Amino acid sequence: MPLEIVDEFRDSAFARAQTGLLFNLPAPPDCEQLPAGLSLCMIVKNEERFLAACLESVRGVVDEIIVVDTGSTDGTVEIARSFGANVVFREWRNDFSWARNESLALATRRWTLVLDADEEVTPDSLALLRALRDTPAGVTGVYVQIQNDVDDASGAASTMTHVLPRLFPTTPRIRYRNVIHESAVLDDEAYLLSVVSPIVVRHKGYTAAIVGERGKHERNRPLLERAIREAADDAFSWFNFGTSAVASGDFDTAIEALERMFAMSGPMRAFFPIAYAMLAQAYAEGPKDLERGLKVVDDGLAAFPAHPNIVFTKGYLLAEAGRYDEARSEYEQAMAGQFEAARHSMVDDEIFTWKSALNIATSYVKENRVAEAIPWFERALDSKAESSMLRGVLASAYEKVGRYYDAEQRFRDAGERDGQAGFVSYVNYLMRRHRFAEAFDRVDHRRDAIDDATYAALLVSAARVTRDERLGDPEPFALRALKLAPGNGAALAFLDGLYETYGESAKRDGLRAAELDAPLSAATDFARRSHRLLQEQRPGEALTAACAGLAVAPNDAVLSYNAGLAAARLRRDAEAIAFLDSVASADSHATAALALRAEIERRGGDLDAAVATLERVRSLPAPDEALLRNATLGLAGALLEAGRVADAGKLAAFVLN
Repeated sequence: MPLEIVDEFRDSAFARAQTGLLFNLPAPPDCEQLPAGLSLCMIVKNEERFLAACLESVRGVVDEIIVVDTGSTDGTVEIARSFGANVVFREWRNDFSWARNESLALATRRWTLVLDADEEVTPDSLALLRALRDTPAGVTGVYVQIQNDVDDASGAASTMTHVLPRLFPTTPRIRYRNVIHESAVLDDEAYLLSVVSPIVVRHKGYTAAIVGERGKHERNRPLLERAIREAADDAFSWFNFGTSAVASGDFDTAIEALERMFAMSGPMRAFFPIAYAMLAQAYAEGPKDLERGLKVVDDGLAAFPAHPNIVFTKGYLLAEAGRYDEARSEYEQAMAGQFEAARHSMVDDEIFTWKSALNIATSYVKENRVAEAIPWFERALDSKAESSMLRGVLASAYEKVGRYYDAEQRFRDAGERDGQAGFVSYVNYLMRRHRFAEAFDRVDHRRDAIDDATYAALLVSAARVTRDERLGDPEPFALRALKLAPGNGAALAFLDGLYETYGESAKRDGLRAAELDAPLSAATDFARRSHRLLQEQRPGEALTAACAGLAVAPNDAVLSYNAGLAAARLRRDAEAIAFLDSVASADSHATAALALRAEIERRGGDLDAAVATLERVRSLPAPDEALLRNATLGLAGALLEAGRVADAGKLAAFVLN
């Protein structure tokens, strides 16, 4: 904290040296100082949504505002000028460092503060910034804590904090380097020596909605590739490239980049702990190499003992390996690390509040020890009371152990607080408790607060319950759903089966004829349409419908299978196999996908490939034995026709044993 100095000593050499103690900054050499004060330097483009709040957060603290605008077409420039900013215009060159340096070159005060438009200095930090204005400056920077608002599975506001040198002396010796994820350096060296401060900057730009709105992923990829071309010897460039690949699900690229980063010579840097955690995640989620992932986190903990992110990642990997007791021990250690988190440069704040507790609870659920999971679910929700996801999992846990009063309280709370999803979960709970009249009544009373798609889904559920529980005629519920959404796949399938059961062929024929022209929206609608078109022997149209559905739901197994079947019927075998290979091994359609793949290979004359494909069925988590036997008989017949009697016998023995 800054020292209070008696007035008569304020201008003494002693006093000037002591003011350098702020944040433990070293006293600078005796040299001429720029005028006391703080220059705010920014680069902006189309930031009218955030800029006013950013500049308001430092009003009265900064002495000048320099804004480099790279092509705004909204009200950004007018907002900046309303705060007295010196706005200069530069044409964008796809280089963040260049733009930053253009702003730094115009600073005239002793200290420079760098902010993005979607950032705000927290009120508690303003006094520290004021104190820094008069502090003599050398060439040492000041780390500030960047608290990022992020999306996560809790369904509530979350943060991740890291530190960056956003405060530094105003001197041409300090400039930015790297075209993206730029970093401040001294005299073009590797990094700027900086001291840690408790100053906090809140960053609002990492939520999924904002990232998607700005197209950050699409914009960043070419710049990341350029960065590793231009700075191939810089570990930070490879770190950014690798972690971006993890975020986009390109795990092979991520592993290659991060392994290259670790192989580079030089000191361990502040971002290395996160690199260890991300590399371990890439091994676990890409090639499913848990042992290699565990080796990575152990290496990370040897270099950065007890780092919360690495410890948490180790818990995750152990849980994935089914080593639940060890995983829980790591999660508890991660929670205990909250008190030392401030000494790390980047930490996921949610590890301490709810993530570790939730993962401990989940590990108990996986062992079917739900009663032991409940206190941990409760602990997570206590720390994150606004989380819809945590409220839902706790309610489900209560229901599983028969604590119906507690479950209903949580489900009712979700119905009132968590929008449509919460309301649907509450209605479904009432249905599971066989309180059908109450459930239907609540659906009707909330009609004005529910969109058509959600209401149609609830009507189909009501139709199924009415049929299964023999509560009356289910048809009106399904027809009401179709009136709202004529292409609703669930409603169509229900009515199709109902009419077939009741022998109402005229109604069924009319339904099936009309549905082929109805508009589609949900994945189930496209799945139903592609299935019907396959039944009608219209594979080209079926493939088009399935592909349109995959654009809506890229990982939908039914749509992938239907697309594969349609392509196979069109003799587009390579395309068919690509669709079938996208069906996940854990999905209930995995056996059918492999059986169809084997048939395509058999038809193409590659009997060995077909045998290998069918043998893969045995490695599935839940193979469909009846389907496997049927596929085996067909392939065994083809082997016999080819004179490969022994191979046919081996296949039958392997599959039918």
